Amino acid sequence: MLKSSTSFQNVRLKVAILCISLTIQTAGAVAAAVPAMIDSFANRSTTEIQSLLTIPSFSIMLFIILSSGIIKYIGKRNTVLIGLTIALLGGLLPAFTSNFYLILLGRFLFGAGTGLYNSLTISLIGDCFEGDEQQNLIGLQSATAALGNSVATFMAGLLLSVNWHSSFLVYLAIIPMIIIFSLGYTKRIEKETSVEVKNDTVAHVNKKLSPAVLLGIFTLFFFFVSVIVMLTSSALAIQQLGLAHSELLSLALAVAGILGSISFIFYGQIHKLFKNFTPVLACILGFIGYLILLAAPNMLVFFIGLVFVSVSMIVIPYVYGLILSSVAASAKNIVISLAMIACNLGSFFSPFIISFLGKIFGASDALSQIKYAAFIFVVIALIFTFSALTSKNKGREQ
Repeated sequence: MLKSSTSFQNVRLKVAILCISLTIQTAGAVAAAVPAMIDSFANRSTTEIQSLLTIPSFSIMLFIILSSGIIKYIGKRNTVLIGLTIALLGGLLPAFTSNFYLILLGRFLFGAGTGLYNSLTISLIGDCFEGDEQQNLIGLQSATAALGNSVATFMAGLLLSVNWHSSFLVYLAIIPMIIIFSLGYTKRIEKETSVEVKNDTVAHVNKKLSPAVLLGIFTLFFFFVSVIVMLTSSALAIQQLGLAHSELLSLALAVAGILGSISFIFYGQIHKLFKNFTPVLACILGFIGYLILLAAPNMLVFFIGLVFVSVSMIVIPYVYGLILSSVAASAKNIVISLAMIACNLGSFFSPFIISFLGKIFGASDALSQIKYAAFIFVVIALIFTFSALTSKNKGREQ
């Protein structure tokens, strides 16, 4: 923890740590440019163009895995600054070239840079703050990431009116992030809050993790399997329900994401009230949201369902908070990396798992997919309920 600081230094440090979360979810912010890029690259398949949106996810996962070793040798501050610089260069490269392979390289580099410092967006909070202040900041971190994605998507859409190259200029926002972080998280602060980073392997760390942390990481995977259905099946569900004004879905998803992120701002208070039952509440809200989607008579009600599902994502700061409060300081980076990998893998495998459930139950339409996602929320809620009751009983025995 930070040994001593003025009120101004404390605020500046918080802003510095939170600001680096602004672009960690923005790999898909330029999605609106895909149709124009398909027209520009007539010799490329639609799948190849769409891969420009998904390749950052691969490099993010790869460099999350590599980041712990890199942090050990060059330090956390340098890792963040190098990661931001790589993300800036990779993010901007497609704005200045029409070579498909260079664009692909740029997208890979953007993911690589982002993955390099991804786990530090959480672990730096654990290094510098504790108690309720730490829980509040974890919630704000999630809100910052969600709001950054919404704003970046909106700005990229405006820039698209010039041409598809211009939409990638949205990543110029990384420049002030580099300046703010370098000024707020100084070498002195890094030295005061740093702990010895041991060369732990995943297997070695697993032996030291509490069952609650392992359970949290495990459930994050299935949580993302469920919550991603909101994105992949909503458009088809609207068609199946025969709702008017389906063109408003993109706006509805963006606004729902922003409203959902507001719950992250109040996460500290929510956790203080519900404690270990916080993820149970989240999954119940997600379940209700999916029920609303299934019965929505119009787009307004459908939007309300999207908001409920978006709010359920307070499960994420809960698991991160559990890691920070339960894991040894030297192992925090690698454990947070494992949690982030679980999130990305859950997102990636979601369509395949939902499709598998469709084959088992003999129904694979969009509304059925939402039903499977709702069922997964119920299972996760039961798991977290059992975990919370077990922790409560252990507390009484002690």
